[in-house]
Amino acid sequence: MDITVKTVADLSGAECEAWQAFQAADPDLHSPYFSLGFARACAAVRQNVRVAIVRNNHAIKAFLPFHRRPLGYSLPLGGPLGDFHGLIAEPGLALNLRQIMRAARMSVYPFEFVPAAQSSFTSVVREQKDCHVADLCQGYDHWYEDRMAAHKKSLKKYEAKARKLGKEHGELQFTGDDRDPAAFAKLLAWKSAQYHATGFFDVFSVPWTGALLKTIHQSKDDAFAGQLSTLRAGKTLVAAHFGMKSAGAAHYWFPAYDPDFSLYSPGHTLMFKLLQYHAGAEVQQVHLGVGDFRYKHQFGGQMLSLCSGTAMAPSFAAGLRQCAQGVQNGFEALPLGPVSRLPGRVLRRMDRMMAFRPA
Repeated sequence: MDITVKTVADLSGAECEAWQAFQAADPDLHSPYFSLGFARACAAVRQNVRVAIVRNNHAIKAFLPFHRRPLGYSLPLGGPLGDFHGLIAEPGLALNLRQIMRAARMSVYPFEFVPAAQSSFTSVVREQKDCHVADLCQGYDHWYEDRMAAHKKSLKKYEAKARKLGKEHGELQFTGDDRDPAAFAKLLAWKSAQYHATGFFDVFSVPWTGALLKTIHQSKDDAFAGQLSTLRAGKTLVAAHFGMKSAGAAHYWFPAYDPDFSLYSPGHTLMFKLLQYHAGAEVQQVHLGVGDFRYKHQFGGQMLSLCSGTAMAPSFAAGLRQCAQGVQNGFEALPLGPVSRLPGRVLRRMDRMMAFRPA
């Protein structure tokens, strides 16, 4: 196995073609996060993006994009904004992950959202979680009937609120790919306010995150595109969503709404419209992300299994990480209730904060 490391800009035409062919061939890689366009967008705003390229007898077998950080403490592509990551490779291919890491000078690689089918990560998986998926393979009407059968009372309530919103504030207007910069700015402002109100770290307080979304918003082709979708009542913007799509799937990413209209549930109305829009564009799946949120159960219906854990290669940084995980494992084995999970939460929070740092 021969492994080389390049920047995204230095990938050859043959390497780019292989990347795109791997993604197209494997349904587990259909997420826009695995698109070459996403890697290019990340590289445009972060100088530490690298790609490990795996060859066997000169034939390209896999790619592992990552962010290189000091001491080899590497991060999946997109850092804390990456909801899917892992190898872009031939379907079913199992590789020696530690060998790839050593060749790429990666000492620690914490991951959260690797498709469970990627057996190269199996030995270092600590936890599995499910991504909610809205299946549009048979069209919007089929999806709608399926979801109504499971959650009719709630979804009918959302539809009634949508009618009330239109009646009281003006006809509803949905735009699937809105190019209005003011609407994009409003979405970011709503999200920041939401983060502050709920006590979460403001993702957009870090300059590179907003720059990444703007770069993705400018990406427009069949293989990878960013999309701002908006809902207006009359001329008033009441809800917006920014996400990405590839040829096979779309990712539900940053939704927000005007809190003055919260009684009308405009975010749910936007979700209906967005799924109908994607189905019309022959998108097969919309990934809603992980998390036990009611709307994800209502609008999803299917699950995609993802894995989290930490891969390590022998190094000083890996030794420190192993010590920290030893403390975490010890606490989790004790009958201390919620306290036993505290070291794990602290470790994940440290990973997240480090991931937001620009270098």
